[in-house]
Amino acid sequence: MSTPIQAATATASSGSSTSTSSALTEATSGLGKDDFLKLLVAQLQNQDPLSPVNDQEFMGQLTAFSTLEQVTNLASSSEHLNETVNNEQSIALLGRTVTYTKADGTTAEGTVEKVDFSGEKGLLLTIGGESGIKPGVITEVR
Repeated sequence: MSTPIQAATATASSGSSTSTSSALTEATSGLGKDDFLKLLVAQLQNQDPLSPVNDQEFMGQLTAFSTLEQVTNLASSSEHLNETVNNEQSIALLGRTVTYTKADGTTAEGTVEKVDFSGEKGLLLTIGGESGIKPGVITEVR
């Protein structure tokens, strides 16, 4: 049995809902929602039948699980939204004259001719015939 499960089981049998919530939070701080659910199931399987987890404590743990799941879903949605916004902003640059900083630190100017979504390095632009330019190096748009 791993340490987080033992800590949660020991805390659950002590009867303190505040200490159980904090122990679960500490035990799952680096874990995902699947690990949290496994921990909760292990806690229920290993509880003392003569002193089971009270209803409030159990509902608190289920609430914590639900919150963790929603935060994970929100983070995923936010990541997808950021990618979509970056793509749309890059497409809006097509045909526009931009100033950008080259890899050697010098600045250059040109018209955005192409937006490449298939690059392994992420989104890349072709400006004035030079390809492989990241949108983040653009300093001015006209």
